[in-house]
Amino acid sequence: MNEYLSRAAFLDGKRDKGQNRADAFKWDERMENLAALRDSRPEVFENLGTTVRLSLGYYENDKKIAAERGRDVTKGAN
Repeated sequence: MNEYLSRAAFLDGKRDKGQNRADAFKWDERMENLAALRDSRPEVFENLGTTVRLSLGYYENDKKIAAERGRDVTKGAN
């Protein structure tokens, strides 16, 4: 079923998922603090829950996509 949905087009054309994620990106101080914790104290970061670590991964991926698409991903931009 997923293969059919991924090929589906809307009336105004295919959706650009990367652009949608870039448009939805919001700078989050908590996620930035988690990233700093991961870099400075990895042993503490590893003891955090899986959901928190996955959330940071999604946040950083969205941030990277937003930066690639020309968005300012610094604190004052949002």
